[in-house]
Amino acid sequence: MDEQKELSYRPRWGLLAAVQLALLRRLQMSLGLRVYGIYTRPLESTKHPDAAMPGFSYRLFVHGEADELIARARNPELDLPPQFVRDAFEKGDVCDAVLHDNEIVSYSWSAFTPTHDVDGVYIEFGEKYRYGYKLLTLPEYRGHHLPRIFKPFRDRYCVDIRGRTHSIVFVAVGNHSSTTTLIAQGNCRIGFAGYLKRGSVFRAFRTPGVRRLGFNFFVPENKVR
Repeated sequence: MDEQKELSYRPRWGLLAAVQLALLRRLQMSLGLRVYGIYTRPLESTKHPDAAMPGFSYRLFVHGEADELIARARNPELDLPPQFVRDAFEKGDVCDAVLHDNEIVSYSWSAFTPTHDVDGVYIEFGEKYRYGYKLLTLPEYRGHHLPRIFKPFRDRYCVDIRGRTHSIVFVAVGNHSSTTTLIAQGNCRIGFAGYLKRGSVFRAFRTPGVRRLGFNFFVPENKVR
């Protein structure tokens, strides 16, 4: 988060929150410390999802449809490089997208197996969970609540096809805007998890509620249980 965006929290969250966020960022940079809130919500399989919005449509891209997704994601603002798309589909992930005039304007990814986050750190989770990651809405389409409106389609796929009962996602402590969005979508926080990674040193931690759900950060060659 850049300094201008950080300062923008002051009128909304107060000076204390802005100072706490700045201190946390410095700890992360100096110590390699990352702390996240872990959120979950039950998935629902509605027979006839009533998600609809004039001018917009929904499309779920699955394994075997990489070329089509890549062709529709040429806008560099979408940040969907071809190799990332192919690798994600190869491991069984799916991408749900909202389209306007046949162009992708919003998307998110769902994973059902351990997934890479950053810097060689992976996430694992219980077998009944769908892990949501890499979500983006183009700036000009934000404020329309597109992910929330169309989420019943994704939920139905995750329940009926993949046998998942809950969604799980994490957000950095101090990221108030993302936290507010998650809560508005029906998520509740079950605890905290994170890790310290500096050079060859890696130490993961999680609170009891997170442990019960099977959520964990790990490095494959040094897996921490």
